[in-house]
Amino acid sequence: MSYTTENLWEVFESVRERGVRVHCLTNSVAQSLTANIMLACNIVPSMTAAHDEIPAFIESVDGLLLNLGTLDGKRRHGIRLGLEGAAKKSMPVVLDPVKVDRSDIRMEFAKDILKENVSILKTNMTESAGLSGAVTENTLIVRTGIEDAVFGRETTYTVGNGHAYMDKVTGIGCALGGVLAGFAATEPDKELAVLAALAVYGVCGEIAAEQANGPGSFTPAFIDTLYGLKADQFNERLKLETMNNKGGVLA
Repeated sequence: MSYTTENLWEVFESVRERGVRVHCLTNSVAQSLTANIMLACNIVPSMTAAHDEIPAFIESVDGLLLNLGTLDGKRRHGIRLGLEGAAKKSMPVVLDPVKVDRSDIRMEFAKDILKENVSILKTNMTESAGLSGAVTENTLIVRTGIEDAVFGRETTYTVGNGHAYMDKVTGIGCALGGVLAGFAATEPDKELAVLAALAVYGVCGEIAAEQANGPGSFTPAFIDTLYGLKADQFNERLKLETMNNKGGVLA
């Protein structure tokens, strides 16, 4: 299916209007920035990793982010609790398998999690290589890089926006997982939702970089740009391409 720039912008408008809630079981390094970036999109984050609180928090949210950074035994158990709660509500679940290529333990845990109700897998080239055989047809693959890609069932979409500063700030990539969950909780068309999230993120990265002197000043500029992005800015800058694709594979 082909989507227009207007389709993508309408999703972002809905995200801003609805203010969905997303619980983030994410790494300790990225928590604060993730929360602030989500709030700039009017996605309401919660972050508790306390095992006795996770079930109650999951009951009150619309989406779930599972980020495998700074993974330990307690976080693994918390992620399983989150998955159990999400399955009861049929909410979108985003898995970000951070640096699974660096750890056999983390890789095996990610493969195990992918057997569950994971809606969206957010990965990069090196992380994706070891997970290719573990992804089911029910999981939509999002791969970030110089160009961001969404591997739909019939179509591959690429977004050519963004800036090098986005790789120089710890947590910018992890925060995208929370944004993806918020967009997917708002828009039932999963491919449209994640494509809109990538498009908004990339366009805002470009605009923010023009206002910044380096990675340090980029971060607040990026948050401000997400908060204030206008339709004309989005329409003028978006670099979106589509191609036919068999779907369901990491390529």
